[in-house]
Amino acid sequence: MNKNIEHYFFHKKNVLEKSFCENAINELKKNEWEKHVFYSGGGDGKGGEPTWTRPSGDNEPEVINSENFDSSIGEINKFILQSLHSIILEYIESYKFDWFFAWEGYSAMKFIRYSQGQTMKNHCDHIHTLFDGKRKGIPILSIIGLLNDDYEGGEMIMFEDKKLDTKTGDVLIFPSNFLYPHEVTPVSKGVRYSYVSWVW
Repeated sequence: MNKNIEHYFFHKKNVLEKSFCENAINELKKNEWEKHVFYSGGGDGKGGEPTWTRPSGDNEPEVINSENFDSSIGEINKFILQSLHSIILEYIESYKFDWFFAWEGYSAMKFIRYSQGQTMKNHCDHIHTLFDGKRKGIPILSIIGLLNDDYEGGEMIMFEDKKLDTKTGDVLIFPSNFLYPHEVTPVSKGVRYSYVSWVW
């Protein structure tokens, strides 16, 4: 077993064709977006309900949760999930661990749009909302996919100082825990489109 945590970070290039990504962005533009919020554990003191925060204020990006849509967004979600199946399998099989060889499923896409000045603060993926009572398990892998690269800024940073060179169609996979902090620097020009999903 390799004890270097960067060994378990996976960057797969050109998973989605550029033409698909362009068409997906055009469809996403037609829909309503909402501000991204972070889940904050511990409840708000009112019956243990979760609290939500926007650490970057108005500079939080905007999101679309594909499971709330049918039509074209649902089709985009379905196509990406089908494309990811073999990539997830490749990731898991590449490590040849006797104790880690399968997964239960993965969440519907959350699409993220970063306009100028918008950013994603450094964080780790401790996903609570994925498990709403119907799904049982814990998130084990985070997936981030890029739908375009015609913007400036908006760089993906892993481990606080590792800058990633990501292009349209690329996919990143890494464990969903506190050892894998990541962030997106503010977009300085253009609009950045990406998506995320979690394997459980």
